[in-house]
Amino acid sequence: MEVVFHRRIQADLRSALAFYETEGGCRLGDRFFAEAEDAVAAALKNPKSFHFAAEGLRRVATKTFPYHFLYEEDAQRIRFLVLRHDKRHPRFGLNRR
Repeated sequence: MEVVFHRRIQADLRSALAFYETEGGCRLGDRFFAEAEDAVAAALKNPKSFHFAAEGLRRVATKTFPYHFLYEEDAQRIRFLVLRHDKRHPRFGLNRR
């Protein structure tokens, strides 16, 4: 299965990492990054196991941080569109298709 990340995911991730590294040092930033990787891995392992969030996109969350990825999948690929904070507006990132 092909994995595609929207070009803005990197900026989403950088923003969250900058916050956690400022607030809790690089260990907190490292923990956040590891959880983000785990969330992506879980979605790749079984993409249909996560519920729909909006407009046909599925949602996979980090375990302890208030962030989640929205993604779409079909038989050939899984495409991650946005990493967003749980308190962001529900429409944030939906125009990235």
